[in-house]
Amino acid sequence: MDGLDHSATRSALASLHAGGRSGGAVEPYLVVVREDVAAVALRNAESRYVVTVNEVDGQWETPQMMTLGELPRAAPDRDFRPSFIQCLEITRTGPPSADGGPPDSSWITISGFVASGARSIAITSSLDDYVADVADDGFFLAVLRSPWREKPSVVVVMGDRRIPCAHPSLA
Repeated sequence: MDGLDHSATRSALASLHAGGRSGGAVEPYLVVVREDVAAVALRNAESRYVVTVNEVDGQWETPQMMTLGELPRAAPDRDFRPSFIQCLEITRTGPPSADGGPPDSSWITISGFVASGARSIAITSSLDDYVADVADDGFFLAVLRSPWREKPSVVVVMGDRRIPCAHPSLA
């Protein structure tokens, strides 16, 4: 997780305020920067938001058609099975292919809450892998490259155990 003062964070804050979605003072929570994309988790008293930001010609910008994941601010009771992710949000970003169709590959942002005892989340696609730390309240944020239609493999790491996640969005 990179610094909360990254310029991608400023862009995410500006776009959230411009869209009128923030409902009050918003603070940066988590930031993951990978090459030319960043995922920024923001929160206020009611909600959490995950904003994907792209680097374009050295400037960090939110896409014109921004997909915004909104999660409850309060973490869920984390007494659920370790193979489950609660409030799972998956967003893909990538430029269209030359023929206007979906890109061959994209950046995928994954966030959600995991069960108590989870230390990290290991996410793998056929193009990339990423290990996300788990925040004190069970929230995680990850970004990795993936073929457009491929669903990544997600594994919860709990101590010395690795537990594959079973979620409809990942099947």
